[in-house]
Amino acid sequence: MAGHIKLLWVDLSSVEQGARPEQLLNDYFVVSTCSRHERIARRIVDENPDVICFNFDYPDRAGSRLVAEVKGLYMSIPMFITTVQHSEELAVWAFRNRMIDFLVKPISEEELLRCYSVLKEICDAKRKQGARIMPRAMAAAPLPPSIVSNVGHQDVSLEAALYFVEQNFREKIRAEEVAKLCGMSSFRFSRTFKEKYGIAFRDYVVRYRLRQAHKMISEQNSSVTEAAYSVGFNDISYFSRMFKRHFDVSPSELGSVLPDTYGDLSITGILKLPLH
Repeated sequence: MAGHIKLLWVDLSSVEQGARPEQLLNDYFVVSTCSRHERIARRIVDENPDVICFNFDYPDRAGSRLVAEVKGLYMSIPMFITTVQHSEELAVWAFRNRMIDFLVKPISEEELLRCYSVLKEICDAKRKQGARIMPRAMAAAPLPPSIVSNVGHQDVSLEAALYFVEQNFREKIRAEEVAKLCGMSSFRFSRTFKEKYGIAFRDYVVRYRLRQAHKMISEQNSSVTEAAYSVGFNDISYFSRMFKRHFDVSPSELGSVLPDTYGDLSITGILKLPLH
C-alpha cells in the first residue's frame, strides 16, 4: 500500500508509559510520533506532515483544547482521531472540529482503508493546487461534559478494557491484547483489574456475556442456542453451567421465573459487574 503520505501521530492518551501507534498505520503512512508534552507546533513546522492523527484513549479537556488549537493554526492539514471510546457525542465533537474521520480502536483494516482513501484524495488535490488561502478559522466545538474523563490514569486504562468488552463481547477476546490496549503488561493488567473490580478479567468477560444472554432470552424470546452463540459462547454445555451457577436457574427454565425472583437486585448486581 502507498507509503508516501507523511503522518504525524500525536499521542494524547492517559496511559503512564504512553501509547504507540497501531502497526496497521505503518502499512498506509510514513509515521512519526509526538507526545502531548512536546512542542507540537515545532514538530509540524520541521516535518511538514501531510496528515495529523490525534490518539486518545479517553478524551480530556486539555487534549481537546490542543486538538482545537492545532486545527486552528493548521487548517489546511487534514486530521483525524483514533480513540478507545465509542460515543456518538464524541464523534459529533470530532466532526464539528473538522476532523476527517473518527476511528474507534482496535481499528479494522477496512475502516483504515476508507480513511486513507479520503486522506489521499485530499493530499493529491493539495499537491495539484499548491498553496492557497485558507478560510478563517471557525470557533472550536467544546468537548461534551458527559464524555470528559475525570478519573485517574489507572482507572482510565481499565475503563478501556470495559469498553473493549462492551464493543467486542461477541468475538474472541484475548486478555493479552486488551492489556496492551490499556498500556500494561499482561501480569500487571490482570492484577490491577482484579484489585479494582474484585473479579478476574476473564471472569468479567463471561459474566458480561451472561448478562447479554439473559436479556436476549428473557426480553427478546431468543432460544438458548441462539443467545449463547450470539454473545460469544461456542459451547452450549459450558454456557448452561455458567448460567445456572450465576442465576440459580437453567437458561431453558428462565421463561418460568417470576419477575420479582431477584428482589431488588438487577442482573448487573447479581453478576457483580462493574458499572461504567
